[in-house]
Amino acid sequence: MMSLPSQLPPSPRVRALRLAAVLTALAMLTASVLGIAYALKPSAEPAPEAGFAAGSALRHGSSSAEGKSLGDTYGNGKIPLDELVRIGPGRYLAPEAAAAFTLLAAGLREAGYAVKVNSAYRSLADQEGLAKRYGLLSEGGTAAVGTSEHGLGISVDMPLSGEALRWMESHAARHGFGNTVAGEPWHWTFVGAR
Repeated sequence: MMSLPSQLPPSPRVRALRLAAVLTALAMLTASVLGIAYALKPSAEPAPEAGFAAGSALRHGSSSAEGKSLGDTYGNGKIPLDELVRIGPGRYLAPEAAAAFTLLAAGLREAGYAVKVNSAYRSLADQEGLAKRYGLLSEGGTAAVGTSEHGLGISVDMPLSGEALRWMESHAARHGFGNTVAGEPWHWTFVGAR
């Protein structure tokens, strides 16, 4: 009597593929549960007051309380990557800035614009290298001397079309971002929720 393929025992290759699929599913489930647990972890930060992020500084060149505290703790451009949140390949921000940027990027995409981040957190060595390559702001270049808002993990540089730039100018503040460097339409800094 002839056996149908569904009646034959699975080959070792099929068994290995099934096992790999089950292990992958378990790893994904574990990562999801840990991610949700981390997201729901109570924050030790005080609640926002009057529509502003707690302790956020809104003047030009200032930083969010979180970015400033990470900078105060470690130094501008010396924040360990494990204190930051990945927002893209090789791109990191302070946790509060990263959460706000995720919403900002979603809004940009929903409006039909591409989101690309050329730069986010920069180490002090990276910042000093940029100053050597592109010159200092004070001398007509495009880099801050020694330290920058990037070194606090609160700024992103994004190439924007004219229409995307207009969208950012109209909507970024709702997500806590502002264009804090005159003459640099690509530079957006988390200044706190408004």
